[in-house]
Amino acid sequence: MKVHVGTDIQPFSSGYHSEQDCMEALIAMKWPNDFICPRCAHTRCSRLTSRRIPLFECGKCAHQTSALVGTIFERTHLPLVKWFQALELFLLPDGISAMQLSEVIQVTYKTAWHVLQRIRHAVGEFDALELLCGDVKVNSDLYACNPSRYELSHPHASAVVAGCTVTEADEPEHVKIRLVPQQRGDGTRVNRSDLAAFIRKHVDLDTSSVQSFPLAYRLYQPLRKVVREAWTSLKRTYIAVGLKHLQAYLNEYTGRRQLRLPGAEATMWQKLLRMCMAIPAISYRCLIACQSNQPLAAVA
Repeated sequence: MKVHVGTDIQPFSSGYHSEQDCMEALIAMKWPNDFICPRCAHTRCSRLTSRRIPLFECGKCAHQTSALVGTIFERTHLPLVKWFQALELFLLPDGISAMQLSEVIQVTYKTAWHVLQRIRHAVGEFDALELLCGDVKVNSDLYACNPSRYELSHPHASAVVAGCTVTEADEPEHVKIRLVPQQRGDGTRVNRSDLAAFIRKHVDLDTSSVQSFPLAYRLYQPLRKVVREAWTSLKRTYIAVGLKHLQAYLNEYTGRRQLRLPGAEATMWQKLLRMCMAIPAISYRCLIACQSNQPLAAVA
C-alpha cells in the first residue's frame, strides 16, 4: 500500500535515516539547554552509550535516566525510525488507520494501533492542559448526525459539547469536542448542565466571554460545521469507530486542526514531537481496560 504525503506537510524524514539521528533529535528536544537531572536538577552528567538507548548519569547523585523517560516513547521496542514515520503519517490531512500504518512501516496491526493510540493520547492530554480563553462559543451538538438542519436527533449519534475560541473574523480557532459519557450512541442531546460542566472544565472563566448554545435550532454554525467536518474526516479514514475510543479520535482531529493553525513559529512536526515528549506513555493494558466496545457505524 502506498500512502502519499500531502504537499502541505513539510518533508522532514530525510534527516532521520538512523536510530542515532532520531535519538539525537529527542535528546535535543528533551534538554534544549543542556542536561538537567530529574532528581536533583544538577546539570553535569556522563553519557553511557553501551546500551541501545543512551543513558545519562548525573554527576552529583548518580541517578541514571534517558531522553525517553516520561514520553510516549518510553519502554518502546519499536525502532525510533518507525515512530518518526508514524508521526509524519499522523499529520496527513485525515490521518492514517492502523491497518494502513501497519503495512507502511511493516509492523503488526496491534503495534500500529498502539502507536497511533499513544500519539492520540499525547495530543489529547496536551490539549486538555490548554483552556479556551477570550471570545468563546459553546454548542450542544450530535456527532454522526446528518447535517440537515431539520434532523434534530439520530439513533446512532453521540451527544457532544463543542467549544471554541473565535477570531476577529468570527471563525473558530482553538476547538474542543467532548463526548457526554452517559449519552454516547443513543441519539440523546446534551442539556444545560452538560454545557455548564464543559465550561467549568475547559474554559478560563477569568479571561473569557462565554456564549453557550444549548438548543439544536440555535447554534453557532461555524462550530457546528467543525463537528460535521470531524465526522466526515473520520469516515474517510476509518471503516468504523468504536464508542470506546471515539474521544481519542476526536482529540486527534481537533489536535491536528490546532497544529495547522497559522502564526506559530514551530512546524507541525516540531509541535507534535513536543507533545509526544511532554506526555508519559499509556500502556496497551490501560487502553483496552475500558468498558466494552460498542461499534459506532462510520457511515450512519
